[in-house]
Amino acid sequence: MLRSIIVELCPNSAVFVGLFIGRKRKILPISTQNDGKVQLPAFPDAPELLKALLTQNSPDAKNYRQRIREYNFALAFASLEAQIKPPRRTGPYCYRLHGQVHHRVSPLYGSDQHKESYGQLYIFDSSEATEKRLSNKQNCLQHVFEKLDFMLREINPFAQSYLEMHRLVQEHPTT
Repeated sequence: MLRSIIVELCPNSAVFVGLFIGRKRKILPISTQNDGKVQLPAFPDAPELLKALLTQNSPDAKNYRQRIREYNFALAFASLEAQIKPPRRTGPYCYRLHGQVHHRVSPLYGSDQHKESYGQLYIFDSSEATEKRLSNKQNCLQHVFEKLDFMLREINPFAQSYLEMHRLVQEHPTT
């Protein structure tokens, strides 16, 4: 049984992964080329809309930064479930998770008991999805939600996957 994966830096700067299998630990080298220096490709540039919302001083950008957690939560594809442990000592705040971390992904369609949320909203028309998101977020701006929704539908593979699954279900309904 695989318990955890640990990434370590050895004295020569080569990256190793330590696997705990049962109670035994096994070290596996990942990269020891280039004198142990690992080169990762550069991150792609952030979309222009996000750059503007994070850096400008417009009313929309200020609203977004003040309520960034509300926007992020409303546009999320899944929810995070974990046991949060408070820090043992005083000092700067530290976010500690204990045990397993679960991501709850909603089914493609909502039900009578559960209103649509998370990834389900990406199969709706953008304006309808925005209305559903705004039902709990009165202080967020509708037009900012609409722009973010449009951006995510264009660049996020998860949004595109939900739309594709919806299309396939519509083309091949089960009886």
